[in-house]
Amino acid sequence: MRAIAIIAFAIIGCAHGIRDVSDCGKVQAADRRIECGACTLQNKAGGVLGTYEYRPDAADGQRCVRVD
Repeated sequence: MRAIAIIAFAIIGCAHGIRDVSDCGKVQAADRRIECGACTLQNKAGGVLGTYEYRPDAADGQRCVRVD
């Protein structure tokens, strides 16, 4: 039962994009953590650059998406 809950949580957690640098630790591959950090770090500019979201399940080149 516990394993099912953990798997369900992992699926739900990956279903949405990541907007905060501190959440990049959830990304599995090390090279994608760096990519995630570079993408979400733009959000620290106070909205000047827009709001970006990292989507780990998207195809290469489409993971960092501007959402507004």
